[in-house]
Amino acid sequence: MKFKHFWNLALVILFLGNVQLWATVNGPVNVSHNGRHFVDRSGTPFFWLGDTAWPLFVQYSQAQAEAYLKNRSAKGFSVIQGVLAWGAGSGMERSVPLPNCKGERPWLDNDPSKPNEAYFKYVDYLVDFANRHDLVLAVMPTWGYYVVDTRIINLQNARAYGRWLGDRYRNSPNIIWVSGGDRIPLGYEDVYRELARGLREGDGGSHLITYHPSGWRSSSEYFHEEKWLDYNSIQTWTDWPQIHGAVVSDGLLTPPKPVVLAEPAYENGPEYPRGPITPLIVRRQAWWTVMGGGSFTYGQNQMWRMETGWDSTFDTPGAEQVCMMRKILGRLNWWEMVPDQGLFLSGVSSERTLNTALRARKGDRALIYLSSQCHVFVNLEKLRVKQVKAFWINPITGEQKEAGTYSTGNYNGRPFPDRAVAHFATPGHWEDALLLLEEF
Repeated sequence: MKFKHFWNLALVILFLGNVQLWATVNGPVNVSHNGRHFVDRSGTPFFWLGDTAWPLFVQYSQAQAEAYLKNRSAKGFSVIQGVLAWGAGSGMERSVPLPNCKGERPWLDNDPSKPNEAYFKYVDYLVDFANRHDLVLAVMPTWGYYVVDTRIINLQNARAYGRWLGDRYRNSPNIIWVSGGDRIPLGYEDVYRELARGLREGDGGSHLITYHPSGWRSSSEYFHEEKWLDYNSIQTWTDWPQIHGAVVSDGLLTPPKPVVLAEPAYENGPEYPRGPITPLIVRRQAWWTVMGGGSFTYGQNQMWRMETGWDSTFDTPGAEQVCMMRKILGRLNWWEMVPDQGLFLSGVSSERTLNTALRARKGDRALIYLSSQCHVFVNLEKLRVKQVKAFWINPITGEQKEAGTYSTGNYNGRPFPDRAVAHFATPGHWEDALLLLEEF
């Protein structure tokens, strides 16, 4: 009965309007001792819920940038991805990086060894503004185009540029460095290594570094064992049905490192062969990621395309629903849970309708995501308690309802547990559902 009262209280708190219920960022963000998730400066688990705003430092006006960051903070996003040397995005790049809203370019004479102080004063402002709104900025020093295509950043200047950036933002509590920029690094690995070495030298190792690849790739394919790579970043583009497997695969590597789906398919994005990218697909991408033991970064098409009226699209359904994911997971000690497809006796499905599961290491809780209207049979004996209570949770609204009490077959006084299997079906009219099983 204790659980029922606690859960009802949690729901009351959950829906108290726009009040932020989580701790503010206490950075710099770091990696946990077990290498599986992120923590803040005091060692408290840090929930990574990212958003993608590649043009933030460059093409957004100051008013747009401020409105966007305020909106994301209020919703519950914790990390924002943006690029310093940006040329309008893959396939649309300019030969030199674009100027920012103040008319300043990142480098004088298009030379990365000559950072433009006026440009970076505005970057300083946005870094501070984001910090005051409890947001970490995952900052890309350059889009990959300026390494792989134009080679403006090369072996001769990458380290110096990285060192200058690292030193300038050494004491900023809300910075993470993201190398790469939508490019496969083959043939340019040493340039990216030099950039990472420079960042490390400049900030003394105070900020995390990762690599952002292109297409259906992970940073683990190129740099997993490099000491400077603190966590792995995955891009899936249109191959979103493969997310869970990709995240689980990176999570099995040694040494262990956190895994972030850094660029899934963008909500409302028009270019995907496996489209359209509806709110349901956004939810599937997000829940498959966390069910695989990873962290999720959302993307909305207009945040980077910036077509006419783009700044009126801050409140699309996908953005609201991934933030609901954070609220749901916030009370479940998510960092103590591990992927466990063994919870399914049958009904796991595959690809677009894959069903996935997490289990608490202590065995007292499980969370199952049903990605469509379906039914499953669940192995309750996987939970090391005598009895569990089941709850359905709507991933769109957070609505919950009881789904029965069940014996797990454990603690029966015999050498082997009783076979305990329960049947569950997605509640009527729900597109997808979460099933929470907790000790009762």
